Amino acid sequence: MKHTLIRTVSEGAAEADAFSGCGHGPAPVAKRAANAPPVFVNGVHIAESAIAAEAQNHRAASGPEARAAAARALVIRELLLQRARTLALEPSPLSDARNREETPDEALVRQVLEYEAGAFEAPSAGECRRVYDVSSSAFMTPELYAASHILCAPADDEEKSWRSAHEKAEGLLGLIKQGEDFGACARRSSDCPTAADAGALGQMTAGDLSLELEQALSELAEGEVAASPIRTRHGWHLLRLDRRAPARLLPFEAAEPHIRARLQERLAVAAQARYVAKLAAEAEIEGLVLSFGSS
Repeated sequence: MKHTLIRTVSEGAAEADAFSGCGHGPAPVAKRAANAPPVFVNGVHIAESAIAAEAQNHRAASGPEARAAAARALVIRELLLQRARTLALEPSPLSDARNREETPDEALVRQVLEYEAGAFEAPSAGECRRVYDVSSSAFMTPELYAASHILCAPADDEEKSWRSAHEKAEGLLGLIKQGEDFGACARRSSDCPTAADAGALGQMTAGDLSLELEQALSELAEGEVAASPIRTRHGWHLLRLDRRAPARLLPFEAAEPHIRARLQERLAVAAQARYVAKLAAEAEIEGLVLSFGSS
């Protein structure tokens, strides 16, 4: 699973104080030159080849920044593995949803964090409510709509075929305006597989249809048929808006489980980062300044 937990802790470590309310700004971007001094953790050498290999797992704006992130992650990994050996932990690897099993070292890293940094106060209902009140836009349901269409597709890309398809669409639209049922017309004449469902496209949100069709739908009232055929790359469409449900704010009760899970995740990372900072303060680290921010 390629040290995902280590990267999470490493990235969160510099923000450990920020979560608990300290007001320092973001740390400057760290860089590590290719000829930087060798790194040691309590006398254990972190090979430059290992740093170069780990750098591939870190997204960064430059090579020196990726190497700095990699060196930081490997130093934290070594600190945690040394602590696991001190505690005489035996690795108990777990598997993820894709059936990928942890390596013994990954298991030890997880276990030592669970054992010594797993306790933190759960977020209260009041904290969850404050997140909900401040970030209410994040808990909006998308606008939903249901629509039906009749497709008149050209036989090929020749202009003559497009004109013929347009004439067919205009003729069908005329019949609908005279009172013919839209669904019956779709079943009989649409060139789309949705003809079997009376042209129904189902429930959708923004982005589910082409820009041309979504623009036309935005201008229709429920039950209204577009005044003229709409062209897309598939052909000419007769379009009807069946229903529209505007975006709405989820009630707090529905959003609270998601908010609580996100807060717990952040609290866990912050607790782990503070724990790593403590290990680092007690260790002898050479060749790298492991900064954790300050209050």
